[in-house]
Amino acid sequence: MTIGGSTRVAAVVGWPIAHSRSPALHNAAFAALGIDAVFVALEVAPLDLPAALRGMAVMRFLGASVTVPHKEQAEEQCDELDPSARDAGAVNCIVFDRHAQLIGHNTDAPGFVDALEEELGRTPAGARVVLLGAGGAARAVASGLRAAGAAEIDVVTRKPEERSWCKARRFTAAELDAVLPRADLLVDCTSAGLSQAAFPVPVPVDRLPDGAAVATLVYGKPSALLDAARARGLAAMDGAGMLVHQGARAFRLWTGRPAPLDAMWSAMRAA
Repeated sequence: MTIGGSTRVAAVVGWPIAHSRSPALHNAAFAALGIDAVFVALEVAPLDLPAALRGMAVMRFLGASVTVPHKEQAEEQCDELDPSARDAGAVNCIVFDRHAQLIGHNTDAPGFVDALEEELGRTPAGARVVLLGAGGAARAVASGLRAAGAAEIDVVTRKPEERSWCKARRFTAAELDAVLPRADLLVDCTSAGLSQAAFPVPVPVDRLPDGAAVATLVYGKPSALLDAARARGLAAMDGAGMLVHQGARAFRLWTGRPAPLDAMWSAMRAA
């Protein structure tokens, strides 16, 4: 890669950010298509996010990805929201227009559905889904699942009274026992996997019906939930596919060109 005066910059912002594989994916995509651009990871504290995003716009960044914990705050900073971001209540992808305006998108929502179809051969149409967690990631996944035709979505979270975007259930053994036996898909949208933290109560994977699938949004780390699902013979996937596919959709928004998925998957596996 040769970086010069005409090289455009794109970035992912988060807090922390060192674990992100987005730079590997996007730099592989730029290289595969011969695009004069570079992708970097920027550690931005929550209080500094508004200034960071405006600075990126002024410096004509090609685009920005937004990750934990900034996705909901990023929505508030945008001058315009694509319907995908408005429905998801969060922004994970920003396009900077020629007037330095911030246009917020959400590629997580359709990216999760893309990964589900590619990796597990599943479509959400008619599915009954249980989501663990009710933060920005869960809301985005719910948005994507609804758009793809999911029949029913139950959200289970520690403090359901604090979430206005859905009617959530409390994360208790009784509530899990009520929803898991009829679920076609269980998705862990919490950040527990990042720190290997425990759920409020154990998730009884054995209560899922045969033929159900289990997914988590965390990638690159061990997952007791996925291990338990696979031990039962259930289809399971981590968050790698979602990262690739949301990134591919962001790449197209920034460059106007279809993303080279093979190159991005190769970089993901190598990273």
